[in-house]
Order: sequence, then structure tokens, then C-alpha cells
Amino acid sequence: MPSAAPRRSPSRTSVVSSDSKAQAALDVLNQLGPVTARAELVTALKKGLGDRHFLVVTRAATLAGEKLLYDLIPDLLNAHARFVQDPVKRDPQCKAKGAIARALVALECQDIAFYQAGIVYRQLEPVWGGRADTATDLRCSCAMGLAGSGYARAVAELTGLLNDPEVPVRCGAARAISCGNPFEAEAVLRLKVHIGDADPQVLGECFGALLAIAPDHSLPFVAGYLQVKDEALQEYAALALGESRRPEALILLREAWEELVTAEPRGALIRAAALHRSEAAFEWLLGVIESAPAKLASVAVDALAVYTRNVRLMEQVTAARRRRKDPI
Repeated sequence: MPSAAPRRSPSRTSVVSSDSKAQAALDVLNQLGPVTARAELVTALKKGLGDRHFLVVTRAATLAGEKLLYDLIPDLLNAHARFVQDPVKRDPQCKAKGAIARALVALECQDIAFYQAGIVYRQLEPVWGGRADTATDLRCSCAMGLAGSGYARAVAELTGLLNDPEVPVRCGAARAISCGNPFEAEAVLRLKVHIGDADPQVLGECFGALLAIAPDHSLPFVAGYLQVKDEALQEYAALALGESRRPEALILLREAWEELVTAEPRGALIRAAALHRSEAAFEWLLGVIESAPAKLASVAVDALAVYTRNVRLMEQVTAARRRRKDPI
């Protein structure tokens, strides 16, 4: 039995108002609800993926991935092939192809040739003052798909993306490479860190990936970057250690706290400890709130503010603030 039509957000109301057929097709897709029968979903999404309008295909592909409709993999691949032709006109901003790639990754598609083509695909579109590549999301998704496919040469072929002109793609490449062969991935990611990057966020992704795939060997490697002069790189190393949630990582953060004396790097250590989310980390930060200089104590209060549902912790923060000699 078809579900009742859900209320649509204003952003979807007239996204294709100049094309009534496309708007009608979007309306049909947006009316598909959680209790819609699977056969009805497949039929509707097949039709949507065959539509000529990129927004209709974008919505259909998104739903196909969310609903895990594996039957639609051939339809997704066929839709992608259509939008590769005259792409700037038929698929501006690479929306449809990006949604298709995300869906195929969610559906664990094993089409290696599709992913190989996707990781090198670029779509340059005119913008004020030049042209911009709108296929960054597509390349990231295809990188993850290739890594997850089990393809033996995945890490080798993804290595080039660590030198992609676009920062989001370089970050996505680090995440994808971490899903490949662990020994190969560790070597490649370490090399990228040693070479460096114009944007420290990329190295931050490498730090996080290394701690995920080879934590024992990577903890001291990443901790070494807590002492570099680049404060942004220091912070990314600290945050990666905190997010790893390993007890040894907290020890390394506390050792760095004793060695660093300037406020900004110490603030990064506070934010990293908050990400650790362990009782030991919270105990440390409560001590910071109670006795550290006001600037650092304020950073600790802000870092712990995200845990408002932890009533006990919030009470401890309040108590620590009260015990201070100077208010913050």
C-alpha cells in the first residue's frame, strides 16, 4: 500500500519549476515513504534513473543507495553513462554522477572499471574568474569504491589522488587508501606525511588513517608532530590522537602538555583530550578548568560543552569553575 505523501521541504518545492515534467517526476520520488512496497520502490526508481533531468536522477540515485536496492546497480551504471556525454549541460555541478557514485559505493558495486574511470574524472565548469572542477565528490566516492572492491591494485592506483589539485579529493584519497591493504596503506600515508601538503587538513586525514590501520606503530609517529613549529599541523596531530581514543594516545597528549608552554598548542591538546571521551581525559580537563590559566580553562569549558547530556560531567565542570580563584 503506497504511503501518504510526506511534507516536502521548501528547498524541493520548485527546484525545476521551469520543467513541469521533471517537477512531476520529483514529486513522485519524494512521495515514496518508508512503508512503500519494495516492488513499487524499484519500479519508481528505475523510471527516475531513466529520466533526462539531472535532478530527478540525483534523487532516484540517492534513494537507491539509501534503500539498498541492489537490483538497480545496472540502472545506475546506465544513467551515469548518459550523463558523461555533454556533462556540463546535462549534469551541471556533477550532481547526478556524484549521487550515482555514492549509491554504487553504498550498494557495494564491484565494477572496478567504473571506479577507475571515476577517480580520474574531472568536470570543469565556468565560474566567476575562470573554471572550477565540480567532480571532486565523484572522485572521492569512486576512490572509496575502488578501495572497498577488493581490487589488488587499489592502493597503488589511488596514490595519485594524494596529489590531486583539490583539497577534498586529497583528504578523500587518504580515507580511501586506509581501507586498502594495511601494509601498503601505511607506507603510502607515511610517505605523504613526510612529503607534506599545502593544506594541513590533508595530513590530518593521514594521521587519523594511520592511527586506525596501524595504531601501535603510528602513535609515536603522529605524536612527533605535536612538537613541530606549524601550529595547524600540531593541532591536527593532537586531534587525531584524541579521536583514536587509545589510552596510550592520552598519555602522549599529557606528555606534550608538560613540554609545551604556549597557549595555542596547549589549547589544541585540550580539544584533543575532549575527543578522547575517557574518564581519564575528563578528569584531566576538570583539573585544567580548576587550576590552569583562565584562557586555557575557558578552552576546556568550551571543549566539554558538547557533552551536555552527561549530567554528572556538567555538574563536575560547574564545581571546578566554582573552585577557581578567578572566574571564567
